[in-house]
Amino acid sequence: MEPTPFKVFPQFNQPELAALAHTKARVDRRCLPAFQGPGLANAIVREMAETRAIHLKEVLESFEFHRRTRKRIRASKVADLCCGHGFTGLLFATEKQVEQVTLIDQRRTKSFDVALACVVKVMPEVADKIRYIEANITEAASHLEEGTHCIAVHACGEATDLCIDTALAVNGRIAAMGCCYNKMGRNIPPALRKNLGMHLAIDVDRTQRLHTAGYQVDWSTIPEAITPMNRILIAWKPPGHKP
Repeated sequence: MEPTPFKVFPQFNQPELAALAHTKARVDRRCLPAFQGPGLANAIVREMAETRAIHLKEVLESFEFHRRTRKRIRASKVADLCCGHGFTGLLFATEKQVEQVTLIDQRRTKSFDVALACVVKVMPEVADKIRYIEANITEAASHLEEGTHCIAVHACGEATDLCIDTALAVNGRIAAMGCCYNKMGRNIPPALRKNLGMHLAIDVDRTQRLHTAGYQVDWSTIPEAITPMNRILIAWKPPGHKP
């Protein structure tokens, strides 16, 4: 199978840059030569390089996740669940069709405020779209309107499943890229764990759960050069679906 290419920053398809894609060093001025092209994405990264906002890996991860999910998740209201630095949610706020992005995590991090300032400097209208709520993921649905579309980027272990539960509770779409599979899988049949491996078996189980709830599910990936935990589950209810 061919490796998943970089779409937002195709320059990272070059081996010498791809080798740096998983780097957890913060984006700084040393990265600027790789982001001199035109367009909103390069402009945002250049601004982030001035503030050392978040890690290069997480910058690339957010942009590539957004590119692969935006058409199906784009809606008037979007929620970034277990959002951490919240950069992925901020990218959805750059979409004209998105009127509000709710970011939910247990605490608001300093890295979020720095990332928000960077995005707003490039695209000021984003500021009025952002709502941050400090709450546990188990309470997230109570803060969201019906039909809010949800994203979850590397919500740790079973937190990804709680994010899926949130989307189901508000009858919204979900795009989730899981991680920390080794912390879970107790309820996965041993035959699936043995023959598919834990990571794949868990995502098969998640897919089946969404299918049973009436969702159509597709899988996508971001480049493995960023992270080996790169599978995205994207789920939506087909038009005319009745509960």
